[in-house]
Amino acid sequence: MTLPELKRKLKAIKALGFVKTHRKGDTGIGKTLEDLLGIKENNIPLPDIGEIAELKAYRRSASSMLTLFTLEPQPKGGDRDRILLDNFGYSKRDNGRSKELHSTLSCKRYNNQGLKLKVEKDKVRIVGKGKRLNIYWDKEDLRKKFEAKLPALVYALADCKEIKGTEHFHFNQAYFLEGFDFEHFKNMVKKDAIVVDFRMFYRPSGSVRNHGTGFRVKINQLYNCFDTKVDLN
Repeated sequence: MTLPELKRKLKAIKALGFVKTHRKGDTGIGKTLEDLLGIKENNIPLPDIGEIAELKAYRRSASSMLTLFTLEPQPKGGDRDRILLDNFGYSKRDNGRSKELHSTLSCKRYNNQGLKLKVEKDKVRIVGKGKRLNIYWDKEDLRKKFEAKLPALVYALADCKEIKGTEHFHFNQAYFLEGFDFEHFKNMVKKDAIVVDFRMFYRPSGSVRNHGTGFRVKINQLYNCFDTKVDLN
């Protein structure tokens, strides 16, 4: 399928108006659009641009966030996690852990653990209240991770309504997206449209268990992360 062919198909789907879901539940929206496009998986080969684009369909009303990728900050090594746990971790008596840090960081304000994000020219830095930290993600690490996880994307939004007890979708907005734009990424961090989740704790042995540090984005803001945006409507 070429990009012009995909655009024609999406316009035809838009003209259908509301269509009945092909599967009940949260995954129904993706399954329905895949079937309407005639693809078996959520990957769309686009030989004219030399890409295989992942198809992502979302309800326009969705207010939740999705994980863009996981990436540990600099500097590498266990001391970084121990510094965070020792200074900003907390204890829950019911789970037997000496300290844990399950915490969401945003840019506009400190969280309950005294942590926030700060955007700099070529970095996104972690700031601790009352503690000087040198923990950060640099531009190049973020670019590599983003482009490895999301090299190209077909991003579709649909209005939803229930008809006779069954969900229906009107797919009426879509973009082809590719390329990482650090300035856009930084602006989204500044607006708290992108946040960071820490998920780590001390094992009884004293070693650190880190479940991965996740960058999450508001679903309806995902397209703003990309450098190239092609309107497919």
